Amino acid sequence: MIEKNFHNSQIFDFETPDFESVELQPVSKDYLKILLFNLSILFVIFLGAVLSGIFLTRDVLPDELKWSVIATLSVIFVFSLINIILGFKFRKYAVRGHDLMYQQGLIKRSIIIIPFNRIQHIKVEQGWLSKILKLKSVSVFTAGSHGGDITIKGLPEIEAELINQFIGQKVSQTKNAAVEQE
Repeated sequence: MIEKNFHNSQIFDFETPDFESVELQPVSKDYLKILLFNLSILFVIFLGAVLSGIFLTRDVLPDELKWSVIATLSVIFVFSLINIILGFKFRKYAVRGHDLMYQQGLIKRSIIIIPFNRIQHIKVEQGWLSKILKLKSVSVFTAGSHGGDITIKGLPEIEAELINQFIGQKVSQTKNAAVEQE
């Protein structure tokens, strides 16, 4: 039976939680070193493959094609380098009382907000280069199927552990409150 007194009030922008005025914290500047290192390794691998291909086909392919492949690879590298360097300043996050926010992207900027009551589990990771630079990543997983998981890379070790503990406590409190209401 349909309820006759059902109301679905519209929520205006001024009634929703404001996230645009939140002061987001940047990730560690040392993380830029990791991004540049990874790009450099990838470029060297691709350049090695292209140069090997050119060497093996030196009598078959015209010189114009060889140089255009090298130029294309160089343009892609330069574009990726600019994107990493300029986009790095937009890698920011905030831990608030009820949610976690993460922003990234230069060309396509995205802001993901995950309420603590949607979090299923948290993972803290540290790769070999991150270990040298004393950085960690915090991954937050939700029950949602698409776009609900985030990984904040490039956090100082202590900060990553504090975030992990804080979110873990908030998730536990939220789940305990939900159990008590049942």
